Amino acid sequence: MVKRTAAPTDIKVWDAQIAANTEQFRQADLLDDAAYKIIEDDQSCPDTWDRFAEAKARADIQRTKAYCEWMQIKREMNK
Repeated sequence: MVKRTAAPTDIKVWDAQIAANTEQFRQADLLDDAAYKIIEDDQSCPDTWDRFAEAKARADIQRTKAYCEWMQIKREMNK
């Protein structure tokens, strides 16, 4: 979670927090891409769909975490 460390007018701090949050979303996108790569490359293996589901779940968890943090940043910026 983001802890309030700056006044609402401290743009550099907010920019840093937003950049870090953007990186979290990017990581979620990379995990998502990796999940879909599993089914693109190897549909013949019996465990392909299980591996895809696990990888997709990791991507979804990362995206949810990033979204929750983004909402926290927005709340703190509006105080």
